[in-house]
Amino acid sequence: MPDTVRARLLLDCRNILAEGIQWHAEQRKLYWTDIHGRALWSCNADGGAAEKIAFPKRIGSFAFTERDTILLAHEDGLAHFDPATGRLTELLEVEPEIPSTRLNDGRCDREGRFIFGGLDEESLRPLSAVYSYGAGKNPRLLIGDVGCTNSLCFSPGGEDMYFADSANRKIFRYAYERKSGTPSGRTVFAELSGTDGAPDGSCVDAEGAVWNAQFEGGCVQRFLADGTRDIRVELPVSQVTLACFGGDNLDRLYIATAREGFTAERERMQPTAGGIYVADLDGIRGLPEERFRGTLPI
Repeated sequence: MPDTVRARLLLDCRNILAEGIQWHAEQRKLYWTDIHGRALWSCNADGGAAEKIAFPKRIGSFAFTERDTILLAHEDGLAHFDPATGRLTELLEVEPEIPSTRLNDGRCDREGRFIFGGLDEESLRPLSAVYSYGAGKNPRLLIGDVGCTNSLCFSPGGEDMYFADSANRKIFRYAYERKSGTPSGRTVFAELSGTDGAPDGSCVDAEGAVWNAQFEGGCVQRFLADGTRDIRVELPVSQVTLACFGGDNLDRLYIATAREGFTAERERMQPTAGGIYVADLDGIRGLPEERFRGTLPI
């Protein structure tokens, strides 16, 4: 496979800040959130049958449950949404004492816990944290003093956890005790230069490589398990937020993008920013997204 792959536009939805993208294998659909648009979007594998559900609060990330309902991490805390009935139930508040923070990145670990964290919207000050949620009313603190949570993902066996605080341009790797869900022994996995942009969301493929979306870098960079740079997927837009593997064989890379804070000139230069892109990959496959397997207090 060539070192550089070019992604093509799949859906010209022009979201303000598309994030949280994931493939629902049974439904054969993509789902993602437009954070500032306060909406959950979906479409089929080829960008058709696009749908949008409006919400009262900004959704940073989400996970499907085993009942096919959705655990949402919105700006103020966690909520539960049942698409079949439209019922939205607030579960718990997170960081209510820090009004400048909102929840951002999140996904389930290999045991089905929801791992999520926040960001400081004023200036990415280290005021937020990363949490683990499995049941009840109290999430467990995993990492403190976080400016902007991103890149949460797990190795295929669940023994490594990846995390980036986008404010410092480093992606960290932790040893992750799968049974207890406890990270330890942080090391620097990869560091981005000033021209790369900031590390945004990441996903992991079946070989254990990390695919990191680079915000203001215009690409998704594959890092091998030892941190070596490998394939680079280039996009014609600068704000790249997260990628996921999808399609029947999990061999297509779907990529969410944004147009957050764009001037009129930037909109003119990047008219399809905020759209969903796709790149076909030869011989590389992803992993199914984990479902939330905890107990919800509803």
